[in-house]
Amino acid sequence: MRIVENLRDIAIHSNVEIYLRERGKVIETRDGHNVFTITGRNLLSKLISWSTISSTDIPFTNRRVRWVGLGRGSQLEVTTVVGLNDPVLAASPDKYLVPVSLVEFPTSTSVRFVKEFLTSEVNLVGAPVTIMEAGLFADVNPGTNNSVEDVGYSGPSTTTMNPAVGTNPLIAYKAFDGITKTVDFTLEIRWEFRF
Repeated sequence: MRIVENLRDIAIHSNVEIYLRERGKVIETRDGHNVFTITGRNLLSKLISWSTISSTDIPFTNRRVRWVGLGRGSQLEVTTVVGLNDPVLAASPDKYLVPVSLVEFPTSTSVRFVKEFLTSEVNLVGAPVTIMEAGLFADVNPGTNNSVEDVGYSGPSTTTMNPAVGTNPLIAYKAFDGITKTVDFTLEIRWEFRF
């Protein structure tokens, strides 16, 4: 019985808050728990480990939380979710993923990732878009030109994501009742992990 209690102590708890604003005033919200996917759990295990320990330590991964994506679809919140069901273009005519704009540390054992989608984002054609899902993605810094981003058991592999591709693997997923984004509104997502 004591072992089970200890395992619960190291669980990852994550919550998502979504705010739709018109001229700064909140007019709709969505919130709740989300699922931390198998891809996300794999990332965390590699983040706290070294591939080799020597005078030139080599990490298993250089990926960090970097991107947020939105979608019109919906699917069950299970750990085996691998991507957004129906991704929408979020920024420019060819970007499904946009960078997180702010990282906060509300407590010494939590981190919050924030992205505010401007009035001109998400609804690129000017038509309303009903958003029903969101995903959080990890990646390397694309500006580093680092050809070895992950060191796996079978050797190095390149995993740099392409924001123009709607099928990138996500680390956390949230489905929610639809919220309609138009050019009149901003949409803010706050994703918090507590350890």
